Amino acid sequence: MARVAGYGGSVIVASQVIEDCEDAWNEQAGTGVTATADTTDFKVGSASAKFACTADTGQEIVASEVVTSMDLSSYTDLLFWAKSSVAMDANDWQLILDDTALCASPIVTANIPALSADVWKFCRVSATLTSCTAIISVGVQQAVDKGALTFHLDSLWAGKAVGGIKSWSLDRSVATYESSGFDTSGAKTFLPGVAEWSGSFEGFKEGAPLAIGSVVGLELRESSTSTQQWRGIAIITGIHDTVPTDGLVTYSYDFQGTDALELATA
Repeated sequence: MARVAGYGGSVIVASQVIEDCEDAWNEQAGTGVTATADTTDFKVGSASAKFACTADTGQEIVASEVVTSMDLSSYTDLLFWAKSSVAMDANDWQLILDDTALCASPIVTANIPALSADVWKFCRVSATLTSCTAIISVGVQQAVDKGALTFHLDSLWAGKAVGGIKSWSLDRSVATYESSGFDTSGAKTFLPGVAEWSGSFEGFKEGAPLAIGSVVGLELRESSTSTQQWRGIAIITGIHDTVPTDGLVTYSYDFQGTDALELATA
């Protein structure tokens, strides 16, 4: 396997909530679509936005939701949890953002990545948000007719690279539980338990620091290759400010991951 040059890495932090998906999307619903809040199947908070589509739902806006006017023009990425009852190829469904009601003339149409059936995935898509200065409506639309299905969306954020960062580290571990008994012949045995992940990133001061205690979407990039990125929800647990007399001010951050981590591959 080829070696990877770390200079292509970066840290994407999504801290701007566009839509928390805690209630039903009720601005509009497409043909054969029932939009509800699912309080039993979600990833963040206490609910996810659920869209039950019949076979009559075609290539159209599935649903949209009113959001408080927000300026997203300084952001470059959208991060969100998604789940579909049927397998989806990349670009089958899309997220749309608009500064007019009912997503009538979308400013941004962002393709949702491929999804395995019935598996939550934490997604990140690059988007040109420079014209999104007053977004008031967010929606999902079906670009390829997938027939009857159920789609979940949770915690849609806007994110961008943290300026000045020069390195990051990630630690993954799994707890082990001793399972020794009289029948293990005097040797300790163990079973794997729950997994966790945490880490840190650091670099030069550029702009205001991140807020300690904040819950953020996080993507740790080994390179610009789409498969070489770790992605998940994290809590910023520590901030360390270093101010030398003969150098540049630096910030370092500690984070604790929560829930599953999307793994990097080759």
